Amino acid sequence: MGGEPALADRYMGRLKAAESLVNRGKAAEAEAACRAVLDEAPGLAEAVALLGFIVARRNRRDEAEPLLRAAIARRPDVPHWHGELRNILRYSYRLDEALAEAREAVRLDPASAPFWNGLSQVHFDRGEYDLGYDAILAALACDPDHPESHLSLAHALLASGNLRAGWIEYEWRFRSKLFTDALPKPSRPYWNGMPLPKRRLAISTDQGYGDSFQFARFIPMAAARVGEVTVICRTAQMPVFLRIPGVARCVPDLRGAGDHAAFVWLASLPYVFGTELATIPAAVPYLTADPVRQAHWRARLDRALEPGGLRVGLVWAGNKENSADWRRSVPLAALCGLAAIPGIRLVSLQTPVPDADRAVFAEMGMADLSPDLTDFGETAAALPGLDMVVTVDSAVAHLAGAMGVRTLVLIYEPADWRWMTRRQDSPWYPTMRLFRQPRAGAWREPIERLIAAVRDSVG
Repeated sequence: MGGEPALADRYMGRLKAAESLVNRGKAAEAEAACRAVLDEAPGLAEAVALLGFIVARRNRRDEAEPLLRAAIARRPDVPHWHGELRNILRYSYRLDEALAEAREAVRLDPASAPFWNGLSQVHFDRGEYDLGYDAILAALACDPDHPESHLSLAHALLASGNLRAGWIEYEWRFRSKLFTDALPKPSRPYWNGMPLPKRRLAISTDQGYGDSFQFARFIPMAAARVGEVTVICRTAQMPVFLRIPGVARCVPDLRGAGDHAAFVWLASLPYVFGTELATIPAAVPYLTADPVRQAHWRARLDRALEPGGLRVGLVWAGNKENSADWRRSVPLAALCGLAAIPGIRLVSLQTPVPDADRAVFAEMGMADLSPDLTDFGETAAALPGLDMVVTVDSAVAHLAGAMGVRTLVLIYEPADWRWMTRRQDSPWYPTMRLFRQPRAGAWREPIERLIAAVRDSVG
């Protein structure tokens, strides 16, 4: 705003109210409130920057960037605006520019843990792990109790295979606002792995579907130390979790868990058991499907597909609500080369099929199972009738891996910590092969290698 501090002060209350709205998930109302201020005070830097922040939260990043740049041109001394622009540039893989903005935010406020943490994220995006660790340690020197910096450290340690130290840092997720706002508050003590014979342990999922399938391998280990296990999970997962040895019942929320002696989050079990790379319980299958439903789906696939050939299930898009979906999903057109492989029998496991992919979907001639894949029990039952699953980083990738199905996974960079770095295999899933981007956003080369691998499998 430069030179007009009184004007900014006049509108500060309304801008703070708009910021509060977006932080409470009311982005449309926040945008309207912010635009109302700009109608009265065009070009007010604080309002322009806030509007950029709001439209970015509404996934309109192309609009957000020029707004933030305009605000920074008026007021280049506001570190938060540089930090927000850094994030937008990361999303478009412009990592050199993102690094410059992250460094400027730190220069303007070198005592800020969030800005140092933001710098670390860009370094990790660029594969500069040593610099990333330096930035995280600087963040924790500024604020030893900053949860997001501990989480960044956890992800870096886990991705590099330093699991024991990584699990310790991973427990900081429960101090992050993202988790504390979303998760229930347990009323019983946290379980530390101690034997509880004749007592009930409540185990709750605390992340996405795929994460839950990954960590479900630890449930039998917990069940062996207690009298009974109740699992708290989403309804769509219950048919799968109910088949895990030691699980007495599944309920949708903590209120239905009944009387229990202790509580533990599912993703905390590797910490409880002190899991390291060499001790990951990786025997598969550790998740199974109902034999009756398996028979149903095998018969259905026999009717839907030409005999012979290679039956390949395909998933190309993840849950849009996932914050990493912009990195991991691909347009179906990028995989149309699969349909040209002689002898391939493509089956869509995508639920739902995105409207933008419908035309390509029809051209590829895939069998569409999505209307009847009503929960993960049905998806699990369909998987044994396939020879292979080709997928992006998705819940189906974890489910197929957990069931011992041969699975080829397209992995974005920088990858989620569970896929580690530079590996083409996974210590979590012995039947899985990873096809990684050589750099952020570069899908052509891994897709070409994946298609070649599928073609070799047909032969």
